[in-house]
Amino acid sequence: MNTSRFLSLALVLLSTWTPAAWAEKKATLGVFLPTTLTDGQQRFTFAENLAAQLGTVLEQPVAAKSFGRYEDFSKAVADGLVDFAVVDAWSAVQLGEKATPIAFAALSGETTQRWAIVSNGKGSVKDLQGKRLALTKGAGPSDVKFVSHIVFGGDLDAQKHFKVVSVPNVESALKMLEAKGAEAALVPLSHVPKDARVLFRSSKVPGAVLVSLQDSALEAQLPKLEAVAPFSGFVRVQGREFEDFRKLAQKGPAPRQPVIVESPQLRVDTDALVRAGQLNPVLPSFTSVMDVSSEQPDD
Repeated sequence: MNTSRFLSLALVLLSTWTPAAWAEKKATLGVFLPTTLTDGQQRFTFAENLAAQLGTVLEQPVAAKSFGRYEDFSKAVADGLVDFAVVDAWSAVQLGEKATPIAFAALSGETTQRWAIVSNGKGSVKDLQGKRLALTKGAGPSDVKFVSHIVFGGDLDAQKHFKVVSVPNVESALKMLEAKGAEAALVPLSHVPKDARVLFRSSKVPGAVLVSLQDSALEAQLPKLEAVAPFSGFVRVQGREFEDFRKLAQKGPAPRQPVIVESPQLRVDTDALVRAGQLNPVLPSFTSVMDVSSEQPDD
């Protein structure tokens, strides 16, 4: 009898579980931006505002979670506690197939940023060999690969050239440089203090990226997503744009082919040539030697 009542109750509950009830399931937005946004309060406010807008677009509650450490963010992703995330692109590389890149987040219309090595001393990057480099911990063990493969384009092995000192964020890197805990720091160019000496500027690197960690309708609803300060908008990832960046960050650029310089073609002025077949022998005149003197010698 009790079994029959239990089955009846279960059927009633299943019949009342409508698609609208599924829509009430709360999703979680994770934000991990230790280099793109340096201010902790700014990161927290951005996460809250974006979560509210995602909730409106997806028509379901979305909670916000701002992470200050890569270890905490990585663990939340591994435990399936994050549905969407906005992370620095070089950190998103580490997520692998767990994350589907949807859009780049633009700052002042730019989806890329340059990185810079700043130092209190004079000289060049070459002079920093064996010196301490403060580097934000953004993707665990692949941080140094990012510096070598992306920032330096494969021209310099950061692991061999520097003594890398990991710090939690850009503020810490600059403070360590100020306190002489490191001889140089690698930070986004937009965060370099005005009085700092810049020894190196990288080419443009993707900045923040919006990724989906669970199956959702976010990609289809992306056009409805409006700008959320401080970002000016979201630009859809095209084709293999992010996959090429991931491959470059993990494996580095392809070996460069040696440059073979073609020898200049030798052009001879033909007007200056003399054909040997047209040369005629020129002999000295012997007539003067063969003339007989009119004077006869005396016998």
